[in-house]
Amino acid sequence: MSHDFEYDLAFSRNIGWVTQTEQQTLKNKRIAIAGMGGVGGGHLLALVRLGITQFNLADFDEFGCENTNRQVGAATSSYGKKKLETMINMAKDINPDIDIKAFPQGVTKDNVDTFLDGCDIYVDALDFFVLDIRRLVFSRCETLKIPATTAAPIGLGTAYINFLPGKMSFEEYFDFKENSENEQYLKFYLGLTPSNLQKHALVDASRVDLANQKGPSNVAGCQLAAGVVVAQVVKILLNRGPVLCAPYSLHFDAFSNKLNRVWRPFGNKNPIQKLAFKLAKRKLHLHSQKLNSEEDIEQSSDLTLACKVIDLARWAPSGDNCQPWQFELLDESTFNVHARDTRASSVYDLDGHSSHIAHGILLETIEIAASKFSCRVEVIDIQGSEFSRIYKVALKHDDAVKPDPLLPHIKTRTVQRKAMGTRPLSDAEKSSLIASLPAGFKVQWYQSRKEKARFAWLNAHNAKTRLTMKEAYLVHREIIDWGKQFSETKIPEQALGLDRPTARLTQWLFKSWRRVAFFNRYLFGTVAPRVQLDFIPGVRASCHFTIYSEGKVENTSDYVAAGRAIQRFWLKTDQLQLGLQPSMTPLIFARYLESDISFTENRNAAYHAFKSYYLLKKVVKNHERVVFMGRLGRTNRPSSRSIRKALSTLLVKGS
Repeated sequence: MSHDFEYDLAFSRNIGWVTQTEQQTLKNKRIAIAGMGGVGGGHLLALVRLGITQFNLADFDEFGCENTNRQVGAATSSYGKKKLETMINMAKDINPDIDIKAFPQGVTKDNVDTFLDGCDIYVDALDFFVLDIRRLVFSRCETLKIPATTAAPIGLGTAYINFLPGKMSFEEYFDFKENSENEQYLKFYLGLTPSNLQKHALVDASRVDLANQKGPSNVAGCQLAAGVVVAQVVKILLNRGPVLCAPYSLHFDAFSNKLNRVWRPFGNKNPIQKLAFKLAKRKLHLHSQKLNSEEDIEQSSDLTLACKVIDLARWAPSGDNCQPWQFELLDESTFNVHARDTRASSVYDLDGHSSHIAHGILLETIEIAASKFSCRVEVIDIQGSEFSRIYKVALKHDDAVKPDPLLPHIKTRTVQRKAMGTRPLSDAEKSSLIASLPAGFKVQWYQSRKEKARFAWLNAHNAKTRLTMKEAYLVHREIIDWGKQFSETKIPEQALGLDRPTARLTQWLFKSWRRVAFFNRYLFGTVAPRVQLDFIPGVRASCHFTIYSEGKVENTSDYVAAGRAIQRFWLKTDQLQLGLQPSMTPLIFARYLESDISFTENRNAAYHAFKSYYLLKKVVKNHERVVFMGRLGRTNRPSSRSIRKALSTLLVKGS
């Protein structure tokens, strides 16, 4: 085995897919690549291994930690170093004889012709959001009759389009003229992916942030794009048969196992593309404020320790995403949590205990978040009014505190309201969930087919109480964000689990209690939502469960402690990749009945509540000590979810 570089030997394994003559042709070609980041670095190294020996390369950026997930040149040793210099060194480590003309200032209006000079093909690898320079380079390629190819990482796949001399141009295909900057981004995206195969893999659309020029990307798409570029370069430079070019494009999605060849005559002027543009523009709210722009604010070095912890902890769940808390900063490591209950506005919180559970969930989330910064948490419960409490939180640095294993799941934990897989939990999964609970709390499993059916019927029966009470209607009317995939303050419609016709009907009904009451009484209005939201999901689950306290649960402190236990259990389910849906209203109404708390003026609803109460006592063991109940199942992450208020909204000044 030779240890000295020799071109013919180094690339001898290419022979067979190309001839020896063709390999020499490739050796003498020059390729221009603009951008050495997510795709450009991979393109360069792949083309060097193809045997290309002459390059014009441009990039002005540096590698950073945020590039690690997808950029071949990003490593701890290259953080802070120029991408162009790093990639040239990596390329020359493969072939020390390559000839590279470097453009460390990037491509500009002044050097674009020099950048393209002598090149046989241009490979587009500019950042998605660099449209002005991209348009300039493609325009010059058209004028200079240089073929150009772009292969973009799209989700867990890649989409590519070639632009050849004498064929449809880049500008003709994408049709950017007279569009705003954000609209140009959208047209570029739709033009690259007219078949939209990647849509099922995107689980959090809020990460597509046009205003901040950020979007999700991963190594699978980048590596696939590099392979596609090599194939297109071989075809174009060696004249190996017909080349697919605009208005044709090809999209391969490894996640959905699909390959689509798309023809869009007239490009983005095509009626199909125009409709897609109109719908996408409406969905992404291009003319409104940016989506969740402060989501990653905790990464800012300007924030105090207290703000960083709060910004993570604000992702704690609460009933109907009401987020009954605000934060008062006292100093860099101390703050007050102003926690209120929602009894004045929610029939599900008439004794305040539902909110007290949420307060406990928040305090546990604060403690987990603080572990990221090697801090332990000291909490002092300052007695507030009957309806609110103040918790003073002090963050104390402690080298012995290590990041909690549940820390990564604070933001990803969510509610799965739809039907899930029914494969039972394994003994190891159960043991892990049991171990997540602190002392004083235990879990009871209900996973036989009969038990799941009984729980499904319990929840469906209880739903009739909820859906026929005006008191509950007043809550439901305010907490649903209709037509939304994400909501900062409510539950988005798409997360409910209703099919579209039922959702539209429900939205119309919720405009008036008289409509709801008439529909319920004469047209079986509760049937569809009870079946879709309660019975079918109740049966389609791995199991139902209850978390119960070994002691009596009587006062606020008991419910706060229960909330802490619930959050650790919930985060553990996310770690185990299990979906969870709470089903708390049977417990809440049972507690009201046992405490003689009046919660409805509707006699029929009260009658159903009593029937549900007796059913609860038959189905649930030790119901009087149960603090949380729900169902678990195997499922993909929900594509729709509640998000949270911005940090700036949650911070208040002290009086």
